[in-house]
Amino acid sequence: MDFYCTRPGCPGPLNRFSIDEEQLRIVPQVHCQSCNMPLILAGAYIPIRPLGKGGFGATYLAINRYLPTMEYCVVKHFRPEGMDAEEVAMAKRLFDREARVLQKVGNEHDCIPNLYAYFPLAVPKMGQSQQIQEHFYLVQEYIDGEDLEHELQRLGPYDETKIIELLKAILPILDFVHGRNIIHRDIKPANIMRQRQTGKIYLLDFGAVRDLFAGSKWTTIGTVGYAAPEQYHGGDVYPSTDLYGLGVTCLRLLTGLPPEELYDAYQGIWRWRDKARVSPDLAQILDRMVRTVVQERFPSAQVVLERLNQMPRKVQLPPSSKPLRPATAASPPTVASTIVVSQPGGAASSTHPLTLPRSAQPAWAGLGQAFWLAAEMGLVVVAGVQWGIALGWSLLLGLVLWGWVWFWGRSWLPVWGLAGLWGVTLVMFAYLLRSAVVRLAIGSLLLGLVMTGMVALLKWLWQSLRSA
Repeated sequence: MDFYCTRPGCPGPLNRFSIDEEQLRIVPQVHCQSCNMPLILAGAYIPIRPLGKGGFGATYLAINRYLPTMEYCVVKHFRPEGMDAEEVAMAKRLFDREARVLQKVGNEHDCIPNLYAYFPLAVPKMGQSQQIQEHFYLVQEYIDGEDLEHELQRLGPYDETKIIELLKAILPILDFVHGRNIIHRDIKPANIMRQRQTGKIYLLDFGAVRDLFAGSKWTTIGTVGYAAPEQYHGGDVYPSTDLYGLGVTCLRLLTGLPPEELYDAYQGIWRWRDKARVSPDLAQILDRMVRTVVQERFPSAQVVLERLNQMPRKVQLPPSSKPLRPATAASPPTVASTIVVSQPGGAASSTHPLTLPRSAQPAWAGLGQAFWLAAEMGLVVVAGVQWGIALGWSLLLGLVLWGWVWFWGRSWLPVWGLAGLWGVTLVMFAYLLRSAVVRLAIGSLLLGLVMTGMVALLKWLWQSLRSA
């Protein structure tokens, strides 16, 4: 079994022991083979691999050996190395506050991870047995899912429907947190996780929270680009401070661009509307959420939710003036207590059909759809000697595609679905026309390729002329 050492700078943190499940439950303690750090924390929690690192610590996937099924949990470790006394004191306050907040709200709301334990551990320094060093650990519920930053990289930008669904899921959580006089202060895609099996949204990483009535001034803690202006001045924070971070999160997910490419620092405004297709109602809501002046934003999450519920169900999307850029691989820099927790098994591949608008689809999917639709038309052209059959099949295919779009709510057939339709059409035409399958297939694919290439070329020329 693998045990992972949590001591910073350990030369060989991965330890493997021949210990079975029954032995694991009763063994008193095991130590790192490289630095002699205890590997079973608080007698129960066994880190098995790292999940992420942040300014103040690291997170590990762990198991609780005393639970019947040895369920997964997350161990957060505060690391004091390389910090001066003032930084250590502030980090300890943050870590202690996160534990208190999780105890206060985590066990009361099912979309916030539960707190299981919070404890210190005093051990000799590595290589200096006479000096004792104190480590701090926090153990919380493990959510098997993917944070929205990773989801954006995997699936591409969101459309309006997904943004509205996200807002309606996360705003009640923020309303609950704010109702306990707590401000999160680090809302961003990496701190919002979607549970893998159910799609349920969770709010993570309360390391930067501040109680409204704490009465103390804190240094800036948050993430550059997502933090509201008032956070940079170390002043008071408000529920609208979190709404600002949530608004920037929506802009990031809609456009696929990092905040620094959307914010015009010279004029102090966000320029994003030409990079995403949303209704005027949603655009006005997002613009108000990211206003620089606190009083110009929405006062509470509940008010934003009410505005969303007042939006018409069917919206007319304005035409996009510029093509969307793909999501960038680099994520914005983080400061202070940011710790990203990822899933242990890696991101699963998507099996969902591609959704409209097409601006939110990956480029390969749009080209694939265009090719197979053109190849389908090519089959009709190649088989055109029997116009009655060709025309009848074209009408039937049109009804199938229209029905799919209508009944499944603006959802387009995935590439494999269009390829399957082409195969069915090929077999039917070959049988009815007594024609060679190879001739029909090669002819339609060539015509499809030519038509797709012509459309792509014309689109490129049009975009070049518009940007000139």
